Amino acid sequence: MLGTCTTLLVVTSALSSAQAPALEWDAARAEHLWNRAGFGANTAAIERTVALGREAVVDELLRVEGWIEEPFYARKKPSGDLRKYVQNLPVEERDKRIAEMREEDRAQMADFLEWWVGRMLAGVEPLRERMVLFWHGHFTSSMAVVQGSYEMIQQNQLFRRRALGSFRELLFGVAHDPAMLIYLDNATSRKQHPNENFARELLELYTLGEGNYSEEDVREVARAFTGWTQENGHFKFDPGGHDGGKKHVLGVTGKLDGGDVLEIILKQPACARHLAHALLLYFEGREPEPERLESYAAGLRESDYAIEPFLRRLFLDPEFYSDEARANRVASPLDFLVGSARRLGVAQDASILLKGAKLLGQELFFPPSVRGWEGGRAWATGSSLILRGELAGLLLGRISRQALFGGPRDEADVPDDGAVAPMAASASPARKPGGSGRLDLNPRINLTQRLCRDGTPSDGELAHRLVAELLAIPAPEALTRSVEERLVAARTENELGAEPWSARPEIAEPLLRELAHEILALPEGQLD
Repeated sequence: MLGTCTTLLVVTSALSSAQAPALEWDAARAEHLWNRAGFGANTAAIERTVALGREAVVDELLRVEGWIEEPFYARKKPSGDLRKYVQNLPVEERDKRIAEMREEDRAQMADFLEWWVGRMLAGVEPLRERMVLFWHGHFTSSMAVVQGSYEMIQQNQLFRRRALGSFRELLFGVAHDPAMLIYLDNATSRKQHPNENFARELLELYTLGEGNYSEEDVREVARAFTGWTQENGHFKFDPGGHDGGKKHVLGVTGKLDGGDVLEIILKQPACARHLAHALLLYFEGREPEPERLESYAAGLRESDYAIEPFLRRLFLDPEFYSDEARANRVASPLDFLVGSARRLGVAQDASILLKGAKLLGQELFFPPSVRGWEGGRAWATGSSLILRGELAGLLLGRISRQALFGGPRDEADVPDDGAVAPMAASASPARKPGGSGRLDLNPRINLTQRLCRDGTPSDGELAHRLVAELLAIPAPEALTRSVEERLVAARTENELGAEPWSARPEIAEPLLRELAHEILALPEGQLD
C-alpha cells in the first residue's frame, strides 16, 4: 500500500529538513497528526503510524485517488420558486407536490451528507476529507440560501476534486460554481445593477483579507463579474448582462472580466499570505509567527499555489509537533464526535453524528454566516460541554437516542440536573457494574478486551491505558489517579480480590464504559 517515500518539496530554505531540529517520532506526535490531518485514530492505528515513520505516513495521507466512487448520483431537482414547476396542476395538488419536491431534495442532501461523514468515520482518504471540510468553511455556501441539494453537492465535490491540488484552479472553480453564485447573489448581478456581495467576500474572506483592497476595488470587481450566472445548476455567462467597460482593480486598468480579476488577485503577495494564514491557523490552532507565515506564503507563491507541497512541508515541520501546537484547541463538534467514535472503534450510523453535530452548532451545508463557523473557544460553552457529554454517552450506549433527539427523556439516561458530574461521581446515571438501562443502542465495543489485550494490567495500568486511549493530550496524572481509585473501589465493592478484570467482563465492561463516558465529558476530552 505504501510507496517509496518521496523527498520533501521545500520551496524556501527557512525550514528545510536539513536545518530542522531532530524530532522524536512517538505516539503523542503520531496522534496529533491523525487528529489534525484526519479525524482521529485508535491505538492500533497510532502504533502502526509510529512504526512506519513520519515521512511514510505523510506520504500515505497525501496519496489520493484521482476519482471518487459515489454510491449514487445527484439528481437535479427544482429549486427556488417551486410554484412555477406546478403552476399547471390543479390547485388542490400544488401544495402537495411542492412539499414532495422539497422532501425529495432534503432526502438527497441527507444521503450525501451521510456518505461524506461515513468517509470520515471509515478513514477513507482522511486528509482529503479534512480539506473538503476546510474548504467548506473557507468558501462558504449555505443550503438555507441556495435551496438546492444538487448545487450544494456539486460544490462539495468540487472541493473534493481540488482538495489537495491547485488553489488557483479551485478559486476559478468556485467563481464559476452555481451554489456560490446563488449564495452571494452574483447569479442576479447585471451591468445595470452590479451586486457587490461576491466581490467583497472574494477579496475579504477568500483571497486577500481586510486592509488589502479598497472600496473602489470592490465596486470594480463586482462590475467584472456581472453576467456570471447559472442556469439549472450549471455555470452560464450572459454577455448581455456583462459590463465590458474599463475597470481599475488593484492597480491594473483594462476591460477586465472575472477571470482577469482572479489572475490579478493571485499575483498579490497578500493572497498567498492570507491563504497560508488560514491553513496554518486551521491545522495548528494558533496564530503563526510572522516569519514563519511569510516563509509558508513564499512557498505557496513559488509553487503557484499548490496545496499538496504546502501540507507535506507542514506535516514534516517539527514546529507542527511542538508542545504549543498539540492539543491546544477545542475540537469542533464533528471532530469530537467522529474522533471519539474512531478512538472507541464504534461503527456509528453517520446520521447520528450529523444530528449530534447539529445539536452542537455545526450543521453541514448550513454554516451560520458567510464566515463559516467561528470555531476554537466558541465551541466551548457551558451548555455545549454538557451536551457533548451526553453525546459521548450515546456513542458508548449509555444514553438513548430518544433522549437526545426527541421524545420523552428516560429518567435513567441523564442526571436530574442535566450537569456533567466530576470524576468523583458519575457523569451520567450511576449504574452498578452489570446493571442495565433502557437504551436503544448497543455499540460493538469491548473496552475490557482491548485494554487487557496483553495480559492482566494492574488497576493503575488499566486506568492509564483508558485515559490515554480517549484523550488527545497526555494522560493527566490527577485524572489517571481518579480513575484508578474508582477501579479499586469497584474491585472492593464487588469482592474481586486479585481477580483480573478480564475474567469478569460482566462487571468490567459497564464500569469501563461509565469511566470512558466521564472522561470524554471532561474539558480535557474536548481538546484535539
